[in-house]
This record gives sequence, C-alpha cells and structure tokens, in this order.
Amino acid sequence: MPPKYFQIYQAFEQEVVGLNRAIAKNISAASLKTDIAALQAFFQAHIWALDVDELDPAVAHQVQSFNVEIDKQLRLLSMDGMFLLAAKQSKTKEQRFNQMRDRLALLLRYCNGLLDHD
Repeated sequence: MPPKYFQIYQAFEQEVVGLNRAIAKNISAASLKTDIAALQAFFQAHIWALDVDELDPAVAHQVQSFNVEIDKQLRLLSMDGMFLLAAKQSKTKEQRFNQMRDRLALLLRYCNGLLDHD
C-alpha cells in the first residue's frame, strides 16, 4: 500500500482509538455523538476520497471491501449513539456502550487488516 494510504488509515486508526478511550472515560452521550460524527466525517473526507484505482487491482478490491465494511460499521455506530441518547435505564445505556465498544474493536481489526497488508 502506498505511504499516502498507509498514513491516512493510520490516522483513522488513531481516531478510532481516541473514540474508544472516550467511551472508557464515560463521556456524555452528547459528546460521544459529536465524536462519532467527527469520525464519520474523517472517513468520508479522507478515506472515501482515496482513488483505489491507482492500486494493484487485487489490493484495490480488498481495500474497497474494507472501506464498505468500515462505512457500514460507522453508520451502525452512529445509530448506537442515537439510541444511547434516548436510553433512560442504566442497563440499556451499558448495553449500548458495550455495542459501541464491540463496533470500535471491529473497526480496529479492519484498520489492522489494511495496515498489515503488504
């Protein structure tokens, strides 16, 4: 993967790690929703903007597949954030936080898959 791609995915990975830390610190649901929106905006502006056609076709297909899955998880993460804002009971809130942690862990696995690719 060209250095430009590597750097952008590495920066995205750091954003995901930062969001994971924010959840661990139990930040407010409103702040979390803002942070999720920022992560989605980063993905849209920097990763979807990459031209995968300049990559080897096999690598481009794999990168595109990862991008589609990342986009899907980001949309689901956003929904989790909205449900978290609406949650009234602590048990429901904890379930939402756990779901968000799971999604972030999956996003990190996707990042690792992309960054470890030769």
